[in-house]
Amino acid sequence: MTKYAKFDKSTLKALRTEMQEVMNKYAVKANLDINVGNMRFSDAEVTIKVEAKIKGATTRTDQILEMMMKTNGLKATNSNGDQLTGYNSRAKAYPFQYTCGSTGKRFKCSTDQAKYKFSS
Repeated sequence: MTKYAKFDKSTLKALRTEMQEVMNKYAVKANLDINVGNMRFSDAEVTIKVEAKIKGATTRTDQILEMMMKTNGLKATNSNGDQLTGYNSRAKAYPFQYTCGSTGKRFKCSTDQAKYKFSS
């Protein structure tokens, strides 16, 4: 276990990896997917966002993405291996999010771009 004197980016990176390891051990027993998210910090205090999801369960964001895919005639994965991963209804210009199949990077795109890349 690491002892911390103050919080900065490098110590938070170590804290994130340690917390994720502990959460992964618990998640296996509890049938959960747990992700350590954003961290807001000062020298003496840190606020950590932790998200948990039941394995195999469909979340509200998944349902919205599926509905928008059906509405626009899109498929989840294209021939390049790119995969649609999210839909943000508040983002008017670029509501769709996808993960690149070759690099693993996440991108956002407009509805027209999504139709071009993921049309069925």
